[in-house]
Amino acid sequence: MRIKNLLFLGLAFFLLGNGVAKAQVDCETDYSLYREYIKQWEQAKYNPKNINPQMITSWRNIFLNCPDFRQNTYLDGVKIMTYAFIRTTKDEALKDKYVDTLVMIYDKRAQYFPNGKNGSQVGNIMGRKGLDLLTWAPQRYEEAYNALKQAIDMDGNNSNYAFVDSYFNAVITMVKNGKLEESTILDEYSRLMEIVDFNIKRYTEAANEKLLNNFNATKGNLDVAVQPYANCEDLVRIYQPKFNANPNDAELLTKIAEVLEKRGCDNTELYLAVAVNLHKINPSPESAYLIGKKYLADKDYTQATNYLQQATKSENTDWAHQSYIYLAQIMNMNKNYELGRDYARKAYALDKTNGEPFIIIGQLYAASAKDCGSGDFYSKTAFWAAVDQFEKAKSVDPSIASKANELINAYSHYFPTVESIFFNGFEEGQEYTLDGCWIKETTKVRAAKQ
Repeated sequence: MRIKNLLFLGLAFFLLGNGVAKAQVDCETDYSLYREYIKQWEQAKYNPKNINPQMITSWRNIFLNCPDFRQNTYLDGVKIMTYAFIRTTKDEALKDKYVDTLVMIYDKRAQYFPNGKNGSQVGNIMGRKGLDLLTWAPQRYEEAYNALKQAIDMDGNNSNYAFVDSYFNAVITMVKNGKLEESTILDEYSRLMEIVDFNIKRYTEAANEKLLNNFNATKGNLDVAVQPYANCEDLVRIYQPKFNANPNDAELLTKIAEVLEKRGCDNTELYLAVAVNLHKINPSPESAYLIGKKYLADKDYTQATNYLQQATKSENTDWAHQSYIYLAQIMNMNKNYELGRDYARKAYALDKTNGEPFIIIGQLYAASAKDCGSGDFYSKTAFWAAVDQFEKAKSVDPSIASKANELINAYSHYFPTVESIFFNGFEEGQEYTLDGCWIKETTKVRAAKQ
């Protein structure tokens, strides 16, 4: 039978489902007949060209006249509507009618077969209806949201991981379209994460690797989806109660610290409390890094230095590198310039694509210029070495070229004048070694820009 005739049958079924008089049928006969044909169709991998029209007719008779005869009527109905009609039409108006029928199949199943082997299955049915609505009629997102919300509300910790994931996306879509307040995203995120965490623990203990992986993936998806909507105040509101309830749960503490850091919320009191507890439970360079960052934000440089020095031993190269950067900056503020250079050089050794260490070294040189000589000439020679470092910075890291150029332009004005260079017996372009102070760099004589 041609596809267009199948579409006609589908549309006819839709109309029948909306009030056409019921035919007298033999439920057992029609059920056996359509089930035999559907088995053959399954073997053909649901190819619409392999549909026997009698399968459609007999299934329709059962659906309309024997609604409580077999639950398979509804399970098979989803397959028939999906593979025979929804997937095959390009007519959006007709497709929407087919989706109406698909929704009706789910609703009728919930009405006539609300219970399964393990009790109520209405939540599961509504969840599957919501998934199909999002798949085949995404413009009907509000219907999908309502169905998935019903599923989550009914099943709670027993919710299917796919329903949790899709429901949260539906919540976000509702917010984007002005159907829900933005705060709903964070409220539902908190609720759904409790469900996810419960199931991660459940399937870890049960050694069910498949479901454990599914819920871990869902957890990651929720974390990614919530990020654009969670500012620091919101995140503290969500995580503070969890921290208060389980202040010594290392896994939870690590999770909270990572989320707060990713969102730039490492200056909050919650972040410090989490980091300190994590360090007490399991001292490590990583936990030291988290604490050091918070003390740095609070301008407690003594404490920050202590923890960041521990953090330089981290196996996380990015964190070790950044720890050295922070230490170099602290040494600059403390006027411990030589040690600051040592830290900056160690940072560069860990990441030779990052030019920030040379920016810091240049600033260290500039800050100590007066320590390298006196008078109008010698007190300014350190600026040559500083600018050399800024040049290096942009040569290894083009991403900071703009910052480096600003510093080059600023400090070039502090070079000795042409007259000063001449009267001190030097020429532009001549090599010069700063051996009168800690810098000990060889640079070139240059005159200030006019």
